[in-house]
Amino acid sequence: MPSSRSADALFLRLTLADGRTATLRLGEASTVLAVDDALVSSWDLVGRPYALVRETGTYRRGLDGRLLWKCEATAGGPRLRRRLPADEGGPIVEAARAEAGLALAALAALAGSPAEARRRLLQVVAMDDAALRLDAGRFRAASGPVGILPPDQYLALVVRVTEGCSWNACTFCSLYRDMPFRWKGPGELLAHVAALRAYFGRSIALRRSVFLGDANALCLTHERLLPLVEIVARELPGRPLFSFLDAWTGQRKTANEWRDCARLGLRRVYLGLETGDPALLAWLGKPGAPRDAVDLVASLREAGIAAGVIVLLGAGGERFAAAHALGTAETLSAMRLGPDDLVYFSEYVDEPGLAYGGGATDAPDLRPLSADRDAEVRRAILDAFRPADPARPPRSATYDLREFVY
Repeated sequence: MPSSRSADALFLRLTLADGRTATLRLGEASTVLAVDDALVSSWDLVGRPYALVRETGTYRRGLDGRLLWKCEATAGGPRLRRRLPADEGGPIVEAARAEAGLALAALAALAGSPAEARRRLLQVVAMDDAALRLDAGRFRAASGPVGILPPDQYLALVVRVTEGCSWNACTFCSLYRDMPFRWKGPGELLAHVAALRAYFGRSIALRRSVFLGDANALCLTHERLLPLVEIVARELPGRPLFSFLDAWTGQRKTANEWRDCARLGLRRVYLGLETGDPALLAWLGKPGAPRDAVDLVASLREAGIAAGVIVLLGAGGERFAAAHALGTAETLSAMRLGPDDLVYFSEYVDEPGLAYGGGATDAPDLRPLSADRDAEVRRAILDAFRPADPARPPRSATYDLREFVY
């Protein structure tokens, strides 16, 4: 049984009963099995699958049991993605578990195989469909629903300091429509963190950061927020903190108040700028002005906290496209963003029942832009954007809400 060790993982090479070769990776936070270097399955440290690569594409499984399929389209088309029903997703998860069973049998046939490898694979094999359904129920009881996260935080530990969205009236978003906004008191938050730790167990190692949820947790007054952040930092020490915030509430906090949060581990705040065009911002039902976002980022920067700025593409159609591109580039430039900051471009996703634009979307020039036109607007924004230091600009990336599972 050839094996090798890297700085943080043990690799075991196996021959399965069906003749295929496999590599088992025992990492500090995950177990990964690659069969014939083509089928790759990843589980956390209690045996929950979270990423599966098959011949048909990539599958991401959420803790609530949802499975997302992603596949690069052929002939240069858009990436395909779809949430799978249980009868379609179940066999994908089961196939990976069966491969883990073959790997376990290969280990059992060999003398001197590491006990840790057997223990991990036994946990994976024990997570059959019934066990995963029970586990998903445990997660929902400990956490409640997780609406959305920034892409760089998909593997964060979400601590729901607040629930819902304090504004909850933007016409392009339905994530928290049926959830009244509320915050947790210190006792409730302590119980929530304890429930999360009990649920995750050893698998909490995969969650290297903490995200303070839900949509706008940092909007609380400093006197109410700081004791809650102190609880999270004390109960989950050593993990950096991240969170969403809307600019029209965030700009009310002083740099000194943000320094208090930074001392407790707050590293980046994600704000939905959406657009630098005030007219489009109002049309989307979002209060405040682009200048609020500029002022918020200035206070964060003074406190040593990075910004993640989210730009919405496609909303407002051609009527707003030119002003959106120009105003957004000007606003991003005024923020003086640096290498620790992020700029996310999120394509507007039309959903049934949204009050998008107050329902005034019958006019052809107000219809959401196509993906190709979105790409053109994104290029126009980036071409006109002027970072604080051209040699060290912020990173930019795509933020696709359709590809999120937790």
